[in-house]
Parts: sequence; structure tokens; C-alpha cells
Amino acid sequence: MSEDTILDKKFLRIKSIRTSSNAFVMKLQEGDIILSLDGELVNISYEGFSKELKDIKKSKILTLYRDGVFFNTFVNGPLGVICEEVNSESITDLNSYKPINNIDSHKFYQQFEVFQKGGSTAILMSTFPSILASLAPPLWMIQNKLWNFFGISLVFYIVLLMISPWLFFIGWILKSWYVGSSQIDILRFFYRLNNYRLSLIFCAINEKEAQETARKFDGKIDFYYSYLDPVVLDD
Repeated sequence: MSEDTILDKKFLRIKSIRTSSNAFVMKLQEGDIILSLDGELVNISYEGFSKELKDIKKSKILTLYRDGVFFNTFVNGPLGVICEEVNSESITDLNSYKPINNIDSHKFYQQFEVFQKGGSTAILMSTFPSILASLAPPLWMIQNKLWNFFGISLVFYIVLLMISPWLFFIGWILKSWYVGSSQIDILRFFYRLNNYRLSLIFCAINEKEAQETARKFDGKIDFYYSYLDPVVLDD
């Protein structure tokens, strides 16, 4: 699609978001502009777009524009928002947006969640399950710095081992099943317990790309095991 064609389109801007709607859970914001769905420009009324979302059989990638940043997120149903039509002049950087180049259909995308706490290093969490959580829960806890959970689990394993090796084996299997199946909820619980706030949800091909996207939203954000240049501090 040519640049002239893109610049002549109308898009949907989110005016309001219903509490507990899909858009609310996805951390979308009022003012976000909906651009494309799986790389195809959204150039229909919101009623037509909502009908299209209702017919989704599996998650698709929704591309939006917010405060100078283009970003992608998964969508699997109606958003639960009220939208208004806006012309392309409302999107300052639209001339740099190429729908077909923004989504690589041959790559696997993961959903990432960014948790932040004032003055602390942010946490970037992939919602794609880790096999380590199912095979070796203690190592997974160490990897994710869940020290309280690790300490409690260590006591649990030691007690079972003292009672019976067979009981320890059964306990390990049950613990592995529980942690493996609930790992994302466990991480969210411990982050919130430590006063981290979920600030962003989006999808990316890998962790490096996800960190770069988060840095576009917040120029001062930094992560553990960062792929980014150090944050430039104000004088």
C-alpha cells in the first residue's frame, strides 16, 4: 500500500474504555489510535471493526499508535471501548508507518508485560510459559528472584525428604505441575506483592525488541539483564 493511500485514510481513536473490558485488561488508553489488524489497515467504522473482532477464532495482532509510538498487542475479542474517527493528520509519524513491514507473519510473537515501581528497575515478563517452571521449580524461582517463594518451597522439599524419599518425589511432581501451570499468575502475584504496578502490555518477537518498545514509551526505564544503553540521567 502506498504512502499516499495511507495518509488519505481515517482511523479509530479510543474515546473511553469500560472498566473490566478487554481493552482495560490490555492496558490500552484513551487517545490510542487503532491502525491495523494483522497488518491490514483498519479503515471501517467501529461497529464494523467490533463485528470483525467478535469473529476472531484465535488471537490476532492489533497495531496502535500512542504518543509517537507504534506498538503491537494481541487481541482475541471485542475491546469494549467507544471510538471516534480521526483523519491521518492526527498521527504525526504516519508517514514512517508501513503496515506490511510492521508485522512479520513468519516470526513468533510473545506478549510482554512491564511492571514498574518508583525508583526501581522495571521488570519485563513474557507470558509465554517457561519449561523450567515445570521441570525444576526452584531454579525457575531463582531465575525470577522469587526469594520468599523459593525459601518456602525449600523448606517444603526438605520436610518431605526427611519423611520419605517417595513422598519427596510425589511432592516434587505435584509442585512442578502447580508451578508449571500457574507460573504467570504466580509472577504477577509476587510482583504486585512487592508494589510493582503493571504499566504496559504489548507483543514483540523477543525480549530485546520488547525492551526497546518499553524505552520508547519511557526514556528512563531500565531492566534487569538489559539489552539497552544505560539511561541518560538528568544533570
